[in-house]
Amino acid sequence: MIAGTGVIGAVVHGSPSEHTVTLAHERFFVPANKRTPAPHLAPALPEIRKALAQNDSAGAAASVRRRLIDVGWDPDELIWTDPLAPLAEIAWSPRIREHAEYRRVIDTEELDVDISWRADGGRMGMLLRALHGSDRLQLELWSDVPVAGVLALRSVDERRSSAHTVATVDYTHTARTSVEATARELRARVVAEGVEPGTSVTAGVRVLAQGDLATSDGGWEVVLAGGVPLRFDVQIQTDAPGPRIDPREPAPSGARSAVRVAGSSAGDHVERVWDAARDGDGPSTSRVVEIAYAAGLRNIIASTGALPPTLQGVWQGTWSPAWSADYTLNGNVQLGTLAAALWAGDPALVRSLFRLVTQFPDHYRQNARAVFGSQGMLLPARMTTHGHANHFIGDYPHQFWIGHGSWLLRMAADYIQVTGDRSILDEWLWDYALEILSFGTSLLAAGGGHLIPSYSPENTPAGHDSPLVVDATADIAALRDGLRVGAWLADVRGEHRQAQGWREDRQALPPYRIADDGTLAEWADGSPEHMAHRHVSQLHGLWYELDEAFEDPALRDAALETVRRKVAWRAEAPFGPPGNMEMAFGLSSIALAAANLGDSESAYQCAVWLALDHFTSALVSTHDAGAIFNLDASGALPAVVAAMLAASRAGQLLLLPALPRAWAAGSITGLTARGGLVIRELVWDPQGLSCTIRLLEEAAWLRPESTSVLLPRPGALTVSAGGVTQTAPSELSVPSGARDVRFTFHFTHAEEAHDNDHVH
Repeated sequence: MIAGTGVIGAVVHGSPSEHTVTLAHERFFVPANKRTPAPHLAPALPEIRKALAQNDSAGAAASVRRRLIDVGWDPDELIWTDPLAPLAEIAWSPRIREHAEYRRVIDTEELDVDISWRADGGRMGMLLRALHGSDRLQLELWSDVPVAGVLALRSVDERRSSAHTVATVDYTHTARTSVEATARELRARVVAEGVEPGTSVTAGVRVLAQGDLATSDGGWEVVLAGGVPLRFDVQIQTDAPGPRIDPREPAPSGARSAVRVAGSSAGDHVERVWDAARDGDGPSTSRVVEIAYAAGLRNIIASTGALPPTLQGVWQGTWSPAWSADYTLNGNVQLGTLAAALWAGDPALVRSLFRLVTQFPDHYRQNARAVFGSQGMLLPARMTTHGHANHFIGDYPHQFWIGHGSWLLRMAADYIQVTGDRSILDEWLWDYALEILSFGTSLLAAGGGHLIPSYSPENTPAGHDSPLVVDATADIAALRDGLRVGAWLADVRGEHRQAQGWREDRQALPPYRIADDGTLAEWADGSPEHMAHRHVSQLHGLWYELDEAFEDPALRDAALETVRRKVAWRAEAPFGPPGNMEMAFGLSSIALAAANLGDSESAYQCAVWLALDHFTSALVSTHDAGAIFNLDASGALPAVVAAMLAASRAGQLLLLPALPRAWAAGSITGLTARGGLVIRELVWDPQGLSCTIRLLEEAAWLRPESTSVLLPRPGALTVSAGGVTQTAPSELSVPSGARDVRFTFHFTHAEEAHDNDHVH
């Protein structure tokens, strides 16, 4: 089980005879790997571009390899990001005989862990209390019958990992841990030596008692009796570099969204609910989604502090973490951990991403010069302690992926549009937009109107030896969206000439292509499709505000065909490797596109898979179905549900855009939307819906004179407050100056909605 404050995390595991609490800190990344700047590949670009123009991807890859060798770079060495590491572990070992009635309780409104069991004629247990934003936890031990035991603080020796499908590195040798005990304090000091000079970091863990305790084997002799708990303060400090939260920043509100599906089972015993759902029980399946939705939001809040959640959140229990427990920015962060922050969680949480990324602007400029010979910023695909684009090998040429920068602009612009807070625009966002987009447009010019070389993470065209291509759809879509966002930001600042220039640059980008098999092509250069793959990066233009190119019916149908083929491929083997249920955020990338296209049943299937197969009985989430502790599904599942029930762009709110048949009636609270809208509650059934919305006063500058609310079917407005009027059979108008609005709408006909009714 997991508890966390965002700053520190605690993984609780074991059994009543000994529970272990493994501790981590959001900034304690072991400086175990090289921080080498991106290699100087730019002189080889003419040769690489010539080969790709001749459809010789193997020749292009060979040119990259030769250049790497020429500059003294080992082309077969994969430089990993510095890993998130464990610090120390607390062990509670009561001297008990046989135990029974073991219960682990999660209140999804809290960030705590509550465990109890029956032994020696009474009940006893432990509670970890976590307060968001704090650098300390409280550990509480209790028993209503006399019991004695040892509470110890010790080093973390775990060097195994459940990540059987990915190579892991054992970093045990990089750190030294010393532990000591006094009557009132247990102390651990962890020193992680850096592989490069000046990069070592140190952390201290303290467990403080409220009175003197007898020391024993590096811990304390603890006696519990009479139900009176003993409380211990657990504090962590580190000199590891990294951002802190500026007290002037907007604080997370603590608001929490919740979804309810009419007819769901009332069960809260997780194992039983999940088992019934796996046996095909519909009410239990709905309950699984409800529980996973709440647990996912809780997990993300518990692991978001000054920094966003890593692949493993703010938790670490092993010295050999999968993928270094880093920030993977070709989708895991944006479509996984932080996918719901703006829509179903708390918008202030997304500022953690901005704090992470804005640490290393000089590295991004160096990346652009070294890899592409360009000015501006090239942001890397993976990072923790630096921004160098140095994590790549031939099969995964991440140094050539350009999508991160535009993706950052999109999430920052959406943050402004959801909250009305434009402070980041002048603080850093405008400067980043100028450099990110000048870099992107310079690549287009250098490629004669094409993006070359280009890369679709992490896929390779069928039959090709190299992933390098001309005009990967992912790169086209990301830059199209970045230029769209940039033009909006420019208009907000009154930079209208710049806005017009970026709109013209956007029109000059290569168009989307429909592949021979009728799907949306992953590679616009005609490279053969590879549908049997966990990534769906070609759908980038369908994850946020719909790219208007998809108003073309043929292109829209191709995107729908991609969605449905990817769902069908997943369904062929709906379990973890060797099956097709690898990578939770692959499901969210399909589902978010499906919801944006109105394909409710595809979105629903992905939501059920995410909830049912990517959450454990302890309500932590996994990378693959049932394997590899990972936070992606915790953020992805709430994002998918939110997208199915509400969508927005400036001046427009769509309600129930992708409502599946299984959710004929239900409710959701706490959604947020562009235009500074907070959907306090949305309730629906086959006859109609009712909705309560707050319009944030601080976002009034964003909104036009009125906001259009689009309904899924024609009907009549029967009750309203706040100036809501009906302007069309399935459209309402809300004045921008309103603060709180409420309305009830009855459908003219109660027939089920059909897929694809909405394109927005």
